[in-house]
Amino acid sequence: MTTFNTTGVVADSITRNGKYEPFELQVARGLITYHTPIEIFGFSTSVGSTALGPVWEGLTLSGGAYAYPSSAAQLVLVSTSASDTSALSVQINGLGAGFVPITEVIALNGTSNVTTVNSFLRINSIVCANGLNVGVITAKIGSTVYAQINAGIGQTQMAIYTVPAGYTFYLSYLQADASVGFTSSAYMKMAEYNKFNLTGGNTTVTGQVTYVQSYNQPFTYPVAHPGGTDIQWQVVASTGSPYAANIFAGGVLILNEGAL
Repeated sequence: MTTFNTTGVVADSITRNGKYEPFELQVARGLITYHTPIEIFGFSTSVGSTALGPVWEGLTLSGGAYAYPSSAAQLVLVSTSASDTSALSVQINGLGAGFVPITEVIALNGTSNVTTVNSFLRINSIVCANGLNVGVITAKIGSTVYAQINAGIGQTQMAIYTVPAGYTFYLSYLQADASVGFTSSAYMKMAEYNKFNLTGGNTTVTGQVTYVQSYNQPFTYPVAHPGGTDIQWQVVASTGSPYAANIFAGGVLILNEGAL
């Protein structure tokens, strides 16, 4: 067991004083202005073999792209459990009109609807702020579910992200895993879907790869995604279903020069 002796002299470290530590660690510590680490992850047990579909709670065996709201609107949140009372709050992280970042914390009311004050154009994540949810929490506009927290998970698991206006997201790492085994004749296909809402409106599918069990891609140079870009990491099995799959994407969000 290590013994610490108090001598009146405080032993500091490079990591604590921040003078010479790695740049990435300084970003993670919040020491670099206008730089924010971003982690995007999704999980689904409903991966089919019909069509590519983004890894999130709403994925079905038929696949298909995630549908975005056509305009900013208030969200209606509700749980399937009466136990998720006003004692449980959730934080919604997303974008409003013009792809401007907004965040709202709202208390749940069990199986009764609660409505946000803010209007959301995009949802990047929803997180239980002070506990775990008992039921399934959904966030809807009208009858369409745009985000979901499965029971007991505490936050959305969606490989979907939209870059705020005035920022650029630099993707530096991508990992995909699936329950397709080496002994199976099946394989998984993954692709990155991009829609450039503020820089031309074109939709592209990039980075299409096939893999079995796991795929890892550290980028030699981070890949820039401009503000207003909708990103979805989509998967589809070559045959058979259902499969489980998860996506993890990491990078840094940087405020553009002159965007203040």
